[in-house]
Amino acid sequence: MIYSAWFFAQTVVLKKTIDITIQDNSISNTVQLLEQKGIIDSPFPILLIAELYGTWLNKQCVIGEYRILPTLTHGQLLKLIFSGKQSYTVNVSFPEGIQLKKIASMCAQQLGIDSAEFIELTHKDSLLKHHQIKGNSLEGYLMPDTYNFYWKQNPHEIISKLLAVQLSFWNETCFEKAQKQSLSKHQILTLASIIEAEAIVDEERPIISGVYHNRLKKGMNLAADPTVQYALGKSKRLLYSDLKIDNPYNTYRFSGLPPGPINCPSRKSIQAAIQPSKHNYYFFVALGDGSGKHVFSETAIQHMKAVQSYRKQRQLNNQ
Repeated sequence: MIYSAWFFAQTVVLKKTIDITIQDNSISNTVQLLEQKGIIDSPFPILLIAELYGTWLNKQCVIGEYRILPTLTHGQLLKLIFSGKQSYTVNVSFPEGIQLKKIASMCAQQLGIDSAEFIELTHKDSLLKHHQIKGNSLEGYLMPDTYNFYWKQNPHEIISKLLAVQLSFWNETCFEKAQKQSLSKHQILTLASIIEAEAIVDEERPIISGVYHNRLKKGMNLAADPTVQYALGKSKRLLYSDLKIDNPYNTYRFSGLPPGPINCPSRKSIQAAIQPSKHNYYFFVALGDGSGKHVFSETAIQHMKAVQSYRKQRQLNNQ
């Protein structure tokens, strides 16, 4: 008993973190793998204790992939391989305005999950129906923030967490305000995602929102560059030919909001979409001085002058 307690408290002999794959339920094969990978230096004691532990609790080793840290004790190691539950956690920070494909990529890199499986889940009809999402994916519905996940955590659990955080924010902060607008939640998130893509300076988010609200009310095309970039599948300086593409996300060609969000917007952009500034602006263009600010205009003539100033500033910046 004293030896067992001492043994459980001893750390593994690793010098750096490694990943292993347990391919069957055999205790002896698993212990042999631990020795081969240099995780333990003496297989007999852990094999004996593992077999007693497995017999006593009627347990087998759980097949799967594991991340083993040098700080792991023998006791924690046994608990890990018999439970299949990871003890290693990772903080993952999803930036505001991130798209689903980037979330999947980050999860694959930092959590070791399958990005293709993640993307497939975010487009699954049953999941969309369960959460009453009218779009064809969860684009726009996962809240950007910093999360703590287990390495190799189930992708469904990751998605559920991101969905729950946005739903909580919506219910606590946005629901009553959203009812005053003539837009659905899906439409508000769509608008918020465009605001997210356009705004660099926080104080301009409500102003940009007001521009789009004004254009929608007047039946004008939104003419938002980020929606065309989303349709093209890449962020690039748009050409006139790009503005003619036949795609429902092309807000230069099609009126109203696009079919769905173009990214996962921040809390600030969602709030801006619900509470736009009241003004008479219908146009805006970047100032071009590196500040991230925009020039807002009430008329097309004023806007064209602002565009000419932007182009001149861009030429100066390129010299």
